Amino acid sequence: MLNAISWQQYITAVILSSAAWYAYVGLRYYQPELSAFLKIKSTKRSVVPPVANQMTVMMGEARSEADTGLYNPEELLFSNSQPDDISDQTLPKGPADDLLAEAQVLVNAYTENNDKEEFLSLFKLLLDKYEVFADEISLPAFIKQLNKYAAEKLPFEIQAEEWPLTFAS
Repeated sequence: MLNAISWQQYITAVILSSAAWYAYVGLRYYQPELSAFLKIKSTKRSVVPPVANQMTVMMGEARSEADTGLYNPEELLFSNSQPDDISDQTLPKGPADDLLAEAQVLVNAYTENNDKEEFLSLFKLLLDKYEVFADEISLPAFIKQLNKYAAEKLPFEIQAEEWPLTFAS
């Protein structure tokens, strides 16, 4: 079968295939450049349909609002600055602050209840809730802070060895 195709037919087929391919690519991807190169003016499509061009104006003239505009810097009035309570040392609240707030609520709930074992078991449940933040919360510092608060509020006294020392139950 290959013997039936001459070199002239082969070269003609390759040239026609290449020309067709480059014509397709040129028209598909480079149409604006080719039309500019060949000086063919393409008809511009309007974003607005022709019917809308014949309609009356839809919006009014844009005007600035009353009492707005530019003022001279000398006319502007500023008050004295007042410091806020935010400093460079202000830290956002973290899980330790949330744990302390919840533990204080628990302590407040037991101000009139004298069941020490129930309080400690609920406190351990609260610690289990915050076990995922164990690497962010210093438990000894937290217990020290909570112990001061609990000593004033609770009707019973909790010894230092009765507080949980770890998050794991």
